Amino acid sequence: MQSSGIFIISLDFELYWGVRDLLSLDDYGSNILAVHQVVPRLLDLFRRYEIHATWAVVGFLYFRDVTELLDHVPKDLPAYEQRRFDPYAALPALAADAADPRYYFAPELIAAIAATPHQELGSHTFSHYYCLEKGQTLRQFRADLEAAIAIAVQRTGRRTLSIVFPRNQYRPDYLQACAAAGIRAFRGNPRSWVWIPSVLERDGALRRAVRLVDAYVNLTGHHGHRLEQMRSRGGLPANIAASQILRPWSRTRRWLEPLKERRIRQSLTWCAKRKLVYHLWWHPHNFGADTDENVEQLRRILEHFARLRDRYGMRSLNMAEAADYADRELGR
Repeated sequence: MQSSGIFIISLDFELYWGVRDLLSLDDYGSNILAVHQVVPRLLDLFRRYEIHATWAVVGFLYFRDVTELLDHVPKDLPAYEQRRFDPYAALPALAADAADPRYYFAPELIAAIAATPHQELGSHTFSHYYCLEKGQTLRQFRADLEAAIAIAVQRTGRRTLSIVFPRNQYRPDYLQACAAAGIRAFRGNPRSWVWIPSVLERDGALRRAVRLVDAYVNLTGHHGHRLEQMRSRGGLPANIAASQILRPWSRTRRWLEPLKERRIRQSLTWCAKRKLVYHLWWHPHNFGADTDENVEQLRRILEHFARLRDRYGMRSLNMAEAADYADRELGR
C-alpha cells in the first residue's frame, strides 16, 4: 500500500476548439475570452496551495494566429464522417475573417503555466482529436499526436508525458500509439457505466443525467484509486483515472452548490484516510462565467486538501509524477 493519499488535478485547456462543434461564439464566446483571466487566477491558487497540476493543452493553442497554425498542419488530417468535427475545415474562414485570436490561441498563457512550479504541460491532442468518431483512422491520430508533441517541444522545450483524450474517447490501439510516442500517462474514466467511452451521438440522456446528479449526490462512489491501478502495464501508458469533474458554479442551481462541494470534500477525505488517489478535473472555460464564485469554490476545496495534507500526509502530484511514483513504488 502507498504511504499516503494522492490528490491529482488535470485541466483540459482547449479554448473554443473544445466546444466549437457544440456551442456558438454568440452563446459561449464570453466564457472563452474569460479564460485569459481565469488561468492566471488558477495559477495563483496553485502556487498558494502548492498544487501540482497537469494542463492538457490542445496543440493549436501554442500558435499566435491562424496563419502561423496553417504552417504546421499535419499532412494526414482526420477524415471524420461528420464534417462538424473537423476543425481544419474552419481554418480558411478564420483566416479570412481575422477572428479574435483570444478565442483560439494562448501562447502567453502556456508560457505562464510553464513558468509556474509543479505544472505539467500535457497534451489534449493537436486538434482536439476525437478517437472514436467515424471516419478518422489510427494513422491520422498518429499524425495529430506527432504534431502536438513537436509544437510543445519547439515552444517550451518540454517532452509530452501525459495525454487527456478529448471527450474521453480512446481505445487500446491508440494507447499503443501514445506509448510509442513517449507518452507515459493518460487520464482514464471513472470506473462506472456512466463514464464508458463512447461517440458523442451515443452518449444518451440517461447517462448525462446520472453524471449530473452524481456531481451533487454520491450515486457512483468516491472513485478513489489504488496505486497499483495506476501502474503502467503491457507497455501502455499508466491510467491515471479520473474521480470527479468539478462542474461550474451554477446560478440556476445555486442552492445545490454546497452539496457539490461537500461531495468532493467527502471523497477527498475518504481517499486521504485510505491512502488512495483522487483525481479532479475540469476545463478552464468552465470558470468563464461567475468566475469569482468558481474560483472561491475551488479555493475552499484546496483549503480542505491542505488540511488533509497536514493531518494525513496527502500529497499533490501531477499526472506524470503520479505515473512515475506508481512505477517507483511498485517496481516497473
